Amino acid sequence: MARQPLENHTMMVLNDIRKVFFLMLAFVFVLPGSATNCLGAEAPSANDAVELQQIAILPFITGSSEGQKKKNQLDCQLRDLGAVGEYFFPRAEEIMTTLVQTELLKKFGEQILPLAKSIEASKQIPREPSDTLRHIALRFGQDLGVDHVLVGLVWRYQERVGSAMAASDAASVAFSVFLVNVASRELMWSGTFDKTQTSLSENLFDAPMFFKKGLKWLTVEELSSYGTEKIFKKLSLQ
Repeated sequence: MARQPLENHTMMVLNDIRKVFFLMLAFVFVLPGSATNCLGAEAPSANDAVELQQIAILPFITGSSEGQKKKNQLDCQLRDLGAVGEYFFPRAEEIMTTLVQTELLKKFGEQILPLAKSIEASKQIPREPSDTLRHIALRFGQDLGVDHVLVGLVWRYQERVGSAMAASDAASVAFSVFLVNVASRELMWSGTFDKTQTSLSENLFDAPMFFKKGLKWLTVEELSSYGTEKIFKKLSLQ
């Protein structure tokens, strides 16, 4: 007679184990595509050639210093990046978008969609605080019929205080870019530039920048231009 309660208890334990198993399975499959997956490791930047037919630039979005600390920025919600309705740096998004478009045109020519068309299309893309950069980039790319989208975040954009010969505060900029394959949804390449100019005597590693841009204190746009040139040297197409 004692076997029945024991069997019932065993069945209850097995049912509990099944529930835990299925919850864990759901967690594994749902989390990578979740809009709140800000804890995973970011895909490494790639130096290998990327095969593409046409790329469109989604105009830059402003992020926050806290958002910059997130590991998997492409799959963070916009509200977690501080990128919803907040414009900390006047014209920073516009300037960064133009600089990146110019750099890509120099490298890849007609494979880059005209900026005016990209800007107009981006205005039609709905954005909710719960959206991620990947979601927005995919909608944008599908609407335009391109195979790759470059999406960027500008984290910091501070103008120098003073002149080219004597500045009390140096220009400072930080931004990240992500190249997304529209069909596969994969991150193909990413790049980040984070720089506050220092004097050559303070940091000899800045020598290439000084010799390229002139022995002067750069404006934030000049520093940003140097940054885009530097990171996109690592991106090549097949």
